[in-house]
Amino acid sequence: MKDGKWLEPRHTSKEIFEKDYTKLDLSAMEVKCPGCKDSVALNRKNNLSKNAGWCKRCNRAVHI
Repeated sequence: MKDGKWLEPRHTSKEIFEKDYTKLDLSAMEVKCPGCKDSVALNRKNNLSKNAGWCKRCNRAVHI
């Protein structure tokens, strides 16, 4: 499993993150959160088809 990175600029809430990354990707790959090392599914896509996910423990967005 690959190590993830924090998504910059930092999204301050999950609602803002979900508004920016509107498309769901059910074939999501998983990465390690850079903070807590939990597994995070990259199940959201933005309009440029970049994948990201939300770490529930760290309350931050993660990408590759």
